[in-house]
Amino acid sequence: MKNKCLFYAMMIVFCLFILSSVAGAQPETPDVQYEKGIVLSVQPIEQDSSSKMKFGKQELIKLQITSGVDTDQEITIVNYQPERSAFGVMELHEGDHLILEAVNQMGKLEYHISDFQRDNYIYLLIGLFVICLLIFGRAIGFKSVLVIGCSCFLIVAVFINQILKENHLEIGFMVFLLCTIISIISQTLISGWNKKTFAAILGTLGGVAIAGLLSKISIYFMHLNGLANEEAIMLKATALPNVDFQGILFAGMVIGALGAVMDVAISIASSIHEVKQHSNEIHFKPLFKAGMNIGRDVMGTMSNTLILAYVGSSLPLILLLSVQKDLSLIKIMNFNLIATEIVRALTGSIGLVCAIPLTACISAYLFCDKRNRSRKKRLANS
Repeated sequence: MKNKCLFYAMMIVFCLFILSSVAGAQPETPDVQYEKGIVLSVQPIEQDSSSKMKFGKQELIKLQITSGVDTDQEITIVNYQPERSAFGVMELHEGDHLILEAVNQMGKLEYHISDFQRDNYIYLLIGLFVICLLIFGRAIGFKSVLVIGCSCFLIVAVFINQILKENHLEIGFMVFLLCTIISIISQTLISGWNKKTFAAILGTLGGVAIAGLLSKISIYFMHLNGLANEEAIMLKATALPNVDFQGILFAGMVIGALGAVMDVAISIASSIHEVKQHSNEIHFKPLFKAGMNIGRDVMGTMSNTLILAYVGSSLPLILLLSVQKDLSLIKIMNFNLIATEIVRALTGSIGLVCAIPLTACISAYLFCDKRNRSRKKRLANS
């Protein structure tokens, strides 16, 4: 018990150290800063028809700045609302919380409306998620919070930073190393170091390796360039022209499959462990069969979960294709973006399915009664 408490305390100190180091590394103050504000009043501006057609609807917005050097200062800004905009319009009301763009103009800050303030609600949802984990999961829920924090840190602060370096390691090697570390930390922290965890880790790495191999082959033969969305194109054109975006695409496919594969692997390993607990002298074949029977039930729901997750994130794209009635199926299936999303969903699902027999086989071998098997071999030799 004391060792467990010491381990958890060390993990908490480690996470606090990480958070403090990340928070302490503040960038230099840029020419454009972002501050917070609240809408005090909204007053329409009278316009003639020509002005309205040219500039759209205009409103006089009275704001109170709630952060930065001008905290509590009241300012007035004109908000333009184009009649037709592909990006929508900001309909402001009294009491709305906003993000303001503060531009340094000759030593004086000029404020412009940037967007609605959403971070408070994001933090609220994060807090609610953590509370649910702690209430319903208790010790396991606490471990889950540590695992999530550690995984996010490894991806954002380690993996992404390595990619941004000019002389970084090969992305395929880095992402497989990342998946190995995340899998070991996650499984060990949740279940402890034992045969069940070892089987789940090996099954996870096997499933991820298969998903990665299929992703690599698909990217090569389908000529997927990793520039299927606006963010990637913008990065390629401006900030990161020399980055291997095919490698980034490969990394995204593998990391996207990792969570589901880990879930399946630990489910199979735990199930075989429970079977072993109730029958000490059971041998390999019944254990493997039990794992596969459980795996078939898990397979249907988890593969569907991956597909639905990717479909849900691509709904605007599906709607865009649906309204274009004259677009042929050949053209649709050969779009870079469509092919990328299909490959992403299918390679992850195949890796998930393959992780089931791999984990069942490894778990059955580790948990089977080896003494009984060796006894049978000795009898056969004699």
